[in-house]
Amino acid sequence: MKVSEQVHGNVTILCPHGPLVGEELQDFRRAVETASASQARRVILDMADVPYLDSGGIEYLLETCNLGVSSFRRPKLAALSETCLEVLELTDVLPRLEVYDTVENALRSCQR
Repeated sequence: MKVSEQVHGNVTILCPHGPLVGEELQDFRRAVETASASQARRVILDMADVPYLDSGGIEYLLETCNLGVSSFRRPKLAALSETCLEVLELTDVLPRLEVYDTVENALRSCQR
């Protein structure tokens, strides 16, 4: 899986390209772990190019976005596709994640 990265001040935006399923998760996991390694860096996951995710993808998002000492360290999700939103709603996972409709709104939330 290709994962592109942009840096905006103390925020890293990761954009995975493709579904979050099976073996594809390993590349995404490495990218998130690398971006999260810096104590002073926040992470936004731009999900615009993720058409769908399976149970492994859901599990990883829960694990990644709910662990951490404070909300400062937890990645924020942005621009989820309709399919991904529906899957997260149906599995009752959506309320446990910090989700923004756009990357710009997620960036603004990091500046508070």
